[in-house]
Amino acid sequence: MNNKYIKKHKNALVGLGIIVLIIIAVFLVKKELSYNENKAIYGSRLEGIDKIPITSETKEKVKSSLSDKTSSVEVRVAGRLIYIIIKANDATLDSAKELGSKAIEPFSDVEKKFYDIQVLIENDTNTSQFPIIGYKHHTKDALVWTKDRAES
Repeated sequence: MNNKYIKKHKNALVGLGIIVLIIIAVFLVKKELSYNENKAIYGSRLEGIDKIPITSETKEKVKSSLSDKTSSVEVRVAGRLIYIIIKANDATLDSAKELGSKAIEPFSDVEKKFYDIQVLIENDTNTSQFPIIGYKHHTKDALVWTKDRAES
């Protein structure tokens, strides 16, 4: 290109340069802000979960430890959460909370320090006090229960 061509099309060349810079900037921003499909969905929250698995044997220990006072027990693991759903046989609030504490006993200390545990207790009798939910954070030692509801 010679100087006459550049002088004649100076505005068009400047505009083209600006457009190229904008396109490059858009791709850089998109790359930085877009979802990276190579990363795990949960990020690094599940790191180490393969080293501390909850086995089917542990789940069965939970079920068998509660079998005499319950009609059904379900143990599910989702990520770093353990869900225990108990259908109690004619339990009071206090006996239901004891069932919840008994439900987490089969887990090792290592498992209790790694996983959060949620216990849902339903009762065979239809009372307004049930269901109750207990939650144990992995940094805590005991279950924390939902606020007791008065019998109506």
